[in-house]
Order: sequence, then C-alpha cells, then structure tokens
Amino acid sequence: MSRSLSSGLITQLQQDNNNIAFLLELNLSTIYRITDHAFDVTYNSNSYTASGELVTIGTTPETGELKVDEATIRLSNITSTFRTIIEAENYIDNSVNIYLAFFDSNDSFVDAFTYFSGNIQKAEITESKNESSLDLIVANHWNNWNLTKGRHFTDESQQNVYSGDKGMEFAHITKSDIRWGS
Repeated sequence: MSRSLSSGLITQLQQDNNNIAFLLELNLSTIYRITDHAFDVTYNSNSYTASGELVTIGTTPETGELKVDEATIRLSNITSTFRTIIEAENYIDNSVNIYLAFFDSNDSFVDAFTYFSGNIQKAEITESKNESSLDLIVANHWNNWNLTKGRHFTDESQQNVYSGDKGMEFAHITKSDIRWGS
C-alpha cells in the first residue's frame, strides 16, 4: 500500500527515539475508537480513548501481491459492552481501521498513518476465571475475491453448482434472519 507521510512524521522517524501506539476504529452499531497508548489521542478530529481494553495487533506482512491479508486484533480485559455487541449484533463485514501513531520524546502526538484497513470476518470471545478477551479477524478488501457472483441461497442455485447436494434443500423454510459466522 503506498503511503504519503507528513513532513512532521518523516522528521520524527529520523529521530533516535520513537514512541508508537495503535489507534483502533471499530465501525459497529456505534463507532468505537480506542488506543493502547497511556493517554487519550486525537487524530483526524477523532478522539481515541485509552480504555481498560488492552489492544494487541498481530503483525500483517505487506507485499505487492493481490491477495487476502488478515490482521488479528485482541482486546483483553473486555467489558460487558463489547461482549454484548458481539453476542447481539451482526458484526461480519463491518469495517475496521488501524492506525499507527507516533509520539515525540515528550509524548506529544506527531502524526499517524494507516496500518491496516479491512472488514471483520470472525470474532471470538474467550473467558476464563482471570480474563475475558475478544479476538477479531479482519481481512482486507480482497477477502471476497473468490466469491461466486450471482449465487443465491436456494436449492436450485446449489444444484446448478453441486448436483445432488442436499445442503440447501430446505433453505426456503428456515428463518429469514440467519446469523452466519456467529
């Protein structure tokens, strides 16, 4: 992904010490903006809250290839707010933006750039006696590259592609609100 970096960020990158933080924007029914920085951060007129959820972003190798890339986001110490959202909402394909923010030696915000943008493919809540965490798998815009266009979830459409498959035989009588991926 080509990036244009601001002159302030280029100057900061030339310094010996750089402090960084992730800024995470989750576009769910409500837009949530959180950061793993010790203090709240304002970027592009949006405030990113330093909250109780600890943000961990997995590495995302960047190549020049046209392929699906994924990022794993872990929110540890999640509150009931995120648990309720994942259990009650249709979050699949909602957009997520991850920015990498830079701070100078005085911990003043310099600038940020887009680290990864994509859509939620999967969410998983893990709870134990000591911890509650939420893992989000986010895939870039190539994630539907292999999607067969013009398909419908009907027995007729299934038979056209997979003759003899009975998987969609009773699709017309199931409930209309099927929650795929949850």
